[in-house]
Amino acid sequence: MAEYYRWTDEHGATQYGDHVPAEDSDQGRIKVDESGRVLEKVAPARTPEEQKRFEKEQRQAEIEREKKAKQEAYDRVLLATFNSAQDIIDVRDERISLIEQSIELSRSRLRKQEKELVKLNESRGRFIDRDMQPPEWIENTEMKVLSRIEGIEQYIEDKHQEKARLRHQFSEDLKRYQELTERSVSAR
Repeated sequence: MAEYYRWTDEHGATQYGDHVPAEDSDQGRIKVDESGRVLEKVAPARTPEEQKRFEKEQRQAEIEREKKAKQEAYDRVLLATFNSAQDIIDVRDERISLIEQSIELSRSRLRKQEKELVKLNESRGRFIDRDMQPPEWIENTEMKVLSRIEGIEQYIEDKHQEKARLRHQFSEDLKRYQELTERSVSAR
């Protein structure tokens, strides 16, 4: 069975033959049999701009595939982890409660440090009242206490931010879980 090629040459004219000349190989071609039935199509070579656009589209498609795969994996974990929307709410509340307990403990530590700072200031004041230079250990200890206070305050702020992120994440999880379970119920 004979096979022929059909292509467009550099002048835009349609050509036929048993092979495509090298100078026209970038133009694209169609391989046909004797009856004219198409056996193979080869698209023309892309221009540099088309190639860039094609590569960009391919990268975007890959990003979308990865995003979809990640979402599907996350959905499987979500459905495997929780049996109901109430489970999600209960876990959220437990985690928030733990954070709030941590904040409360830190506030207690903060109050102790603040009391320690007041005592150090009173000690400093007693030396100054007697026209005496306060000992260096008072200033050193004050600096350490101030540093601890700053660290505790930062920790408390971080915990508040963590709590906000946690609320947001569980809100999103709850919403997604409800979407998934409603979809599976309506599919039955």
